[in-house]
Amino acid sequence: MTDTDLAHDWSSSASAAGRQVPGSFRVWAPSAQRVRLAWRTAPSRAEGYRAAPFEFSELAAAGFEVLELAQAPDSHGWWSLTAVPQELARAAAGGAPACGTDAGPKDAPGRLEYGFLIDDSPALLPDPRGRRAPYGPHGPSALEHGADCGDSTADRDAQPADTTGTTGTRVAEVSAVVAPAAPVPPRPAALADGAPIYELHIGTFTPAGTLDAAVERLDYLAHLGIGWVELLPVNAFAGLHNWGYDGVQWFAVAEPYGGPTAYRRFVEGAHARGLAVVQDVVFNHLGPSGNYLSAFGPYLHAAASNPWGESINLDGPGSDEVRAYILDVLTMFAQDYGVDGFRLDAVHALVDARAVPILEDMAILCAELSDRLGRPITLIAESDRNDPATIAKRRELGAGAGGLGLDGQWSDDFHHAVHVALTGEDVGYYGDFAAPGALPKVLQSGFFHDGTYSTFRGREHGRPLDLAAARPEQLVVSIQNHDQVGNRAAGDRLPQQTGAVGHGAEPAGATGQEAAALGNLGVGATFLLLGPNSPMLFMGEEWAASTPWQFFTDHREEWLGEAVSQGRRGEFAAMGWDASAVPDPQDPQTFERSKLDWSERAAEPHASMLRLYRRLIGLRMSRAEYRGTRFSDVEVFRGLPAQEPASAPAAPVSQAAGSEAPAPQAGGTGAPAAPAGEAAGLPLPEDSAATARAGEADAGGALADAVPTSSEPNLDGNRHGAAPAATQGGGAAPPAAGIGWRIGAELVVLANPATPGTSAAPAVFDLPRPVAHVLLDTAAVLAGEPAVRTGGAADEARAPAAEGTARVVVEPGRALAVQLAAN
Repeated sequence: MTDTDLAHDWSSSASAAGRQVPGSFRVWAPSAQRVRLAWRTAPSRAEGYRAAPFEFSELAAAGFEVLELAQAPDSHGWWSLTAVPQELARAAAGGAPACGTDAGPKDAPGRLEYGFLIDDSPALLPDPRGRRAPYGPHGPSALEHGADCGDSTADRDAQPADTTGTTGTRVAEVSAVVAPAAPVPPRPAALADGAPIYELHIGTFTPAGTLDAAVERLDYLAHLGIGWVELLPVNAFAGLHNWGYDGVQWFAVAEPYGGPTAYRRFVEGAHARGLAVVQDVVFNHLGPSGNYLSAFGPYLHAAASNPWGESINLDGPGSDEVRAYILDVLTMFAQDYGVDGFRLDAVHALVDARAVPILEDMAILCAELSDRLGRPITLIAESDRNDPATIAKRRELGAGAGGLGLDGQWSDDFHHAVHVALTGEDVGYYGDFAAPGALPKVLQSGFFHDGTYSTFRGREHGRPLDLAAARPEQLVVSIQNHDQVGNRAAGDRLPQQTGAVGHGAEPAGATGQEAAALGNLGVGATFLLLGPNSPMLFMGEEWAASTPWQFFTDHREEWLGEAVSQGRRGEFAAMGWDASAVPDPQDPQTFERSKLDWSERAAEPHASMLRLYRRLIGLRMSRAEYRGTRFSDVEVFRGLPAQEPASAPAAPVSQAAGSEAPAPQAGGTGAPAAPAGEAAGLPLPEDSAATARAGEADAGGALADAVPTSSEPNLDGNRHGAAPAATQGGGAAPPAAGIGWRIGAELVVLANPATPGTSAAPAVFDLPRPVAHVLLDTAAVLAGEPAVRTGGAADEARAPAAEGTARVVVEPGRALAVQLAAN
């Protein structure tokens, strides 16, 4: 057996280009004049997190051996060993005890640790493609196999105790929770399946903050009805806690989370419960600490930067290898760990002038991986551009739309529009979304800024979606996410912003005002989960978590920690905040405060909100309308405030393109609504928010039967070029109140957000057909009332209206989902 036969492909993923050859010990360093490999078998005693690299003068005493690497003339900057010593080959091949045996990581010699010395620099640098960083990003890399077993060597004893049953589970215990006992449905294959996404941060999702502890919560997510679990970045970062966006070793899974073996257990555990895994990845910048890539080669763009630092070199000299490096990261996660998709962070910050952008290369790669692996790999971009090309089909062989070919993208416009409707906050980028038609336009057309003027940017922004080609599920929407919560000064969540829930240990739900705010949160959840787009929850949102999610770091360099803390305070002081009220990112308590408190789910008002989220998700997943929806299947309309004894019917936001509907008349449908419980054909709880009565057909007040496929609603709620609906007297229509939307032929959702600072009024909606069933009433669910029946003898006892329309009145801070009677 030769040395090469004994060697192991320890350096990283085996790319299609053959960049990593078993036994070659290769590294790309095109400008280096000398490269050496230093290696050792791991010491039996864990050394903990390193705040700086090993120096050359320390290597011998630390047990490292040093070998020279060579560069062949045609290697294009790749260095490798010309011969692999037997001792190194045997160490690389393994020899550590298997996971789960009595000899655990602390007792197991044989783990190979290594790094590179570049030119005359004394610093031992980790492998840019190393899969383990047992001492953090400043220490040597290590092989993934054998010794990991999911137990971090990085400050292992510093992990806090978990008193709520989500401990940093040991390997022998994890095997019992990786797979559930009951059979589960297959995990989602595409966004078109309609399943919700759940965004979580491993370090703050559980008290232990590990991947194995998160596995223990996967049953909860499956029972909640989640389809996709989206993990914030898990690659190695400086310190023991971080959001993850300061990652510097893109191939390595952070040791404080449990390392690569624990990551594999998490993905397997998710799949066993029918949950798909989306990994958030960051390719637009590197963190400020532990970033050694530029010592190896031109990974960074010398002529470009973004708000987080130097840009990645995607189009300059040497960028072929840099792009291959990025694509190999995706290949590793999908092929070797089983990840189902990726969220691509801030793609608008990528500096890339090449004819085939890196995003299109990613789409090509994921299509190839899907074919090879026999399962879809989904790509979702975070993009601030509102550019339809992101999700348009690629141009192939001269045909096609000429887009980038990604599967989906985040839509901040949805968040901003709902946020303003729920909170009344209209400063900064929220200002444009205070327009009455902002939320209807987002629901109907996807983008609010689609070439409109953005006051925040001081210019026109965006471009209209092609509603015939794009699909609503391609827009991933949220009412809370890590950015919109964590980038607030205090990291306060939507329940605190609305006054529905107190901060931390403060009492909640004690006043009528808080109860009303909680109802408004229910309206926001309805927009999210019963709207036409792909909904994403932020961890704890479903129970109105009282814990904040603040910006936290753990930089060990004193100068860097102070710079981050001062920068954070200065940023918000410039916006008028009291600097002393801004949490210090470097304070360990800032991190601890950001951990979810799972015990509060059983207390009110958290339990009621969790019940509502379960009902909303259950309704969404039970309806075929949310699978494969097209924009042409969706129609958005406005209600009218019920301030007069008789008022004009609701003015539809959209009307069939090219059609002429008669002006609505205040006839039979303009009469006062019947008392609750007396509505013919509408089974409701006794104190329901909705009342309805049958009326004569009224084409103008009803939803348009033909669904529009072109043009968008303007800022006052009507479509471009369409005149406002007239009242009986021929004047302008009354101001709109509440928002409704129909998906498909029979499902209608009616919502009336009580925006703070506005005069809240009941919203009147006229529907084209009688209501067969009330599928969900948010107020009834929050109040703990019995679920509204959707069939059976009780419903049959009520004589449904045989003809005409139904008038539904929705009180402020409530939402209804109803099913119309069949034609």
